[in-house]
Amino acid sequence: MVFHLPRVLTRDQVAAINAAMDSVAYVDGMQTGGANVRNIKKNRQVSSDDPIRAQMDTTIQAALKANGDFQVIAVPYRVASVTLSSYVPGLFYGDHADNAVMGRQTGEPMRSDLSMTIFLNDPADYDGGELLLDTDLKPTSWKLPAGDAVIYPSFSLHRVDPVRRGERRVAVTWIQSHIRSPQQRQILIDLSQVLSWMIKSNPGGRAHEHPEFRRLDKIRSNLTRLWAEF
Repeated sequence: MVFHLPRVLTRDQVAAINAAMDSVAYVDGMQTGGANVRNIKKNRQVSSDDPIRAQMDTTIQAALKANGDFQVIAVPYRVASVTLSSYVPGLFYGDHADNAVMGRQTGEPMRSDLSMTIFLNDPADYDGGELLLDTDLKPTSWKLPAGDAVIYPSFSLHRVDPVRRGERRVAVTWIQSHIRSPQQRQILIDLSQVLSWMIKSNPGGRAHEHPEFRRLDKIRSNLTRLWAEF
C-alpha cells in the first residue's frame, strides 16, 4: 500500500529547508549505508551531526505531527530523524529494501514499518531521479511537487533512478507504527475514511447523532485497542 500525501510541508517550510541545504557541506551517503548497498548507493547527505539537520528535523517532525492524514495512515509510534539527501547528475540509489531496524548507530533502535520520502524541489528542477517502488506487478514511478510526500512499506524493493540534470533533494524518514500489520492498518484507514465522509456529510457535529457513526467509531477504537503495540 502506497500513499501520496500532498502539501506535507508548506512553501515557506520548503524554502527554509532548501536555504539551509544550500549552506551545508555534504557527506557521502554511504555514511548511513551498510555493506549490502556499497555498490548501489551513490548520493550525498547532510551530516547527521550538522546542527542545521537537527533544526530541519524539528520542522519536519512538527509538520508530520500536525498532519491528520499522516497520523491516520501511519498510526506512528516512533518517527526516525530525517535524512536530508541530494542527488546531482550521475548519483542514484539502486534496488534495495530498507533496514528492518533503524537507529542502531545512535543507540535508539526502532523497527521500520513504513518509509517516507518528502520531495523538496519540483520535478522540473531535474531530469531522472524518479523513485521507483516495486510494490505491485510492476514498479510505480514517483516524482512529486515540492512539499509532497509518498509513504510506502519499508519491506518493498525501491530505487532512485540516476539524475541526469539538475539536483534532486528529498527528506527521508522511517516510521514504527503502533499497528505492525499492514492489513490491520488498512482496515483502520478504511474505517477512518468512512467516518470522515460521514462527518463531512453531516456538518455541525451531527454525525455523532447517528448510531451507525457511533458504532463504527467504537469498532475503530476497539480494533486499535486490540492491535496497538507500544
